[in-house]
Amino acid sequence: MADTPAVTADGYCTNTTPVLCSIRTLNTKNTGPKFFRLHGRRYGECPCGREVSLTERDRLRRHKQPQE
Repeated sequence: MADTPAVTADGYCTNTTPVLCSIRTLNTKNTGPKFFRLHGRRYGECPCGREVSLTERDRLRRHKQPQE
């Protein structure tokens, strides 16, 4: 795929910016204490096709591209 971001030698995606308008927040406040750690966590989509959580600066965390 020509539009996917580059990959490092160990298989990690080099993209750090999410796709525009793809940032969302999980609302798991009412699911109980077991899932409370997920409350407020922000996710964004990478151009490689994976959904990854974001850092405090709205950058994608380090991740590997999906296997085909």
